[in-house]
Parts: sequence; C-alpha cells; structure tokens
Amino acid sequence: MADTANDPSACEHVDFSRDGAIAILRLNRPNKLNALTLDMHQAIFAGLREARRNPEIGVLVLTGTGRAFCAGDDMGESDPRDGIIPPETETEIAWHNMIREMQTMPKPVIAAVNGLACGAGGGLMLGADIRIASEDARYADIFIKRGIPGGAYLLTKTVGTGKALEIIFTGDFIDAAECCRIGIFNMVVPAEKLMDATLALARRLAAGPRQALGYSKLAVYQAADQSMNEGLRTEELAKLVALRGTEVREGIEAFNDKRKSSFVKA
Repeated sequence: MADTANDPSACEHVDFSRDGAIAILRLNRPNKLNALTLDMHQAIFAGLREARRNPEIGVLVLTGTGRAFCAGDDMGESDPRDGIIPPETETEIAWHNMIREMQTMPKPVIAAVNGLACGAGGGLMLGADIRIASEDARYADIFIKRGIPGGAYLLTKTVGTGKALEIIFTGDFIDAAECCRIGIFNMVVPAEKLMDATLALARRLAAGPRQALGYSKLAVYQAADQSMNEGLRTEELAKLVALRGTEVREGIEAFNDKRKSSFVKA
C-alpha cells in the first residue's frame, strides 16, 4: 500500500493540482468509475488537509475523470470470498474523516459532479458545500442493494427525513434535473461547461473575504443543530470576530469609495 497519509500526490488515482488560489482534487481511476480504494481515501484526506493548511488556497474543487464522479468504494477490496479480512473498518473511518475535514475546513468546497455518483461517492459529493452537476450526472444511495444501511446523515440534512428514507429504501438512481429540484445539486449545466461554471464560481469565492466565508460556513453548519438563541449567538460571534479584521475595513471603505472590494492581495 502506498504511503498516502500525508501526501496527496502519492496515490496514482488521485490528482492534486492548483489553478491560482483554487486547489483541484480529481479522482482519476476512470476504468473503475473512480471507485475508491483505501489508498484513494487517504490521498483525498491528505489533499483536504493541504487545502486547509495552505494560506494561498482559497477554494477546493473536487471532481472526477471520465463518465463517473465516483461509483463508491471498490468492492474488490471487500469480496468476502477471497479469504482476506476486508478493510471496511479502516475505510469507514477514513471516509468519515474526509467528510469532517470537508465540512470543518474554513474554505468553500465545491463538487463538480461530472457523472455517476453513488454509494460512498455520493456521500463524498454530499460532503461538499456546493454541488454543480453535469446534465449527465446521476445519484443513488445504493447501499441498500448491497445489504448495507444507507448514508443517512448527509442525505437527511440535504433533502429531509421523508425524501431521504425514500432514496435510501429504494436505492434508485435519480437524474440531474430531479437532484437539482430536491436540493442535492445546486445547479445543473451542460457537460462541456461543467468545469468552466465550477471554476468561475470558485474564482469568485477565492477573491472574496476569506475570514467572512469561513465563519459563514461554520455558522451555517452549526445552525442545523442549534436552537434559535444558540444559532443567533454563533452568527453574532462570527460577526464580532470578523469586525476586528481588515476585510471588513476594506469592504466598508470600498463601499464608501464606490469601488469594488479587493479582499485578496495579489
């Protein structure tokens, strides 16, 4: 097994690259529909850690190569007939670590969903803050068809209890238009425009006030599990911290000067 724990470039099936202030994590195993191995889990996590750590990175984009975003975990690593103890426990922990890293990172994470997203791959997609999809994209919480309980947490947060149970119980595939209607995708674009649309949004966010974006993300994710008073207090604290920073000063001065704010220095 390759040592991918701390190096996102150590796994041949995960590409980590930069486009200015944007980091791009690309699953690159198209002949297997980008199905995830344990090495890939670890390399993705290393890429997420690098995006968090590097102050030059403002936004992370996650996408796939070929006709799939990610078809889930590689079942070849878990075939019960091979006599080898499968790495489910280690893989499950690695997957949950990826989701925690994506949602606690104080930077926007955008999934460019280029095709099929199901199982663990669908969960990885749902872990992103914003999901832009190709018209060719499809999603399924397919676990039930393998005798595995569904990916309940992220899906329920996204679509609500009743719809989540329908999706989990059936394991059916949902096309891009319906995914957009129920909130799984934020927007759907023609396949040939997917990366252009994704990078346009990523560049816009990367040029924005990074402290304000980070605190906004924190407050939004916490709001789902807080009472009204707790949620308002979190929002209040985020604003009070930001008001002490240089970004607010720039934003107010730019408004008064009738010019566009410049939050990120060249």
